[in-house]
Amino acid sequence: MAPAPRTIKTHLPFSLLPPDILETCKVVYVTRNLRDVCVSLLPPPEFLGLGGIHRRLFRLYLQAPFWGHLKEAWAKRQHRNLLFLFYEDMKENHMREVKRLDAFLGTGLSEEQLRQVAEHTSISQMKSRSSVNPPLSVYTERARKEGRKDFIRKGAIGDWVNYFTPELETKFQAWLKTGEEIAKEIPFKYKAELADTSGK
Repeated sequence: MAPAPRTIKTHLPFSLLPPDILETCKVVYVTRNLRDVCVSLLPPPEFLGLGGIHRRLFRLYLQAPFWGHLKEAWAKRQHRNLLFLFYEDMKENHMREVKRLDAFLGTGLSEEQLRQVAEHTSISQMKSRSSVNPPLSVYTERARKEGRKDFIRKGAIGDWVNYFTPELETKFQAWLKTGEEIAKEIPFKYKAELADTSGK
């Protein structure tokens, strides 16, 4: 077992984690607007056609238990050991959110160390690191032919507007209604006009 303090990354909802986790650990919960998440999950060059496996992936996305996942975390957002972060806020002001994380974790980093963390976690840096990206053999055939590493894409806010057709938006709106109560409560940002001061 790794020595304390340990960091564990998971996509599991709170209901599948130890029930006393917020009494024994500090939890950082990060979410992103749901349209950009959808585009991020599907290979963009093929997304517009949405044929075959990509159509099935889109249907699976709409069937995923996102609402329960979000609702569980949102209900706990005021807990002293939970930091609820939005990806869009990190894009808007990366350093501000890094400082919030530093304060929450009590790591006491210097300004220079915080700057290094912000740089290390930028999209451009993560795209270039082999520790973050899987081997080329796991990429799509198209990506391999083009020599692309598209595991980490643009990291842009509002890029979904370039891929959502009216048909997909209609389906997405219907899906949003299934989680309307929590969707209205959580202040997702879907627009691309946010100032990007972080490079992430």
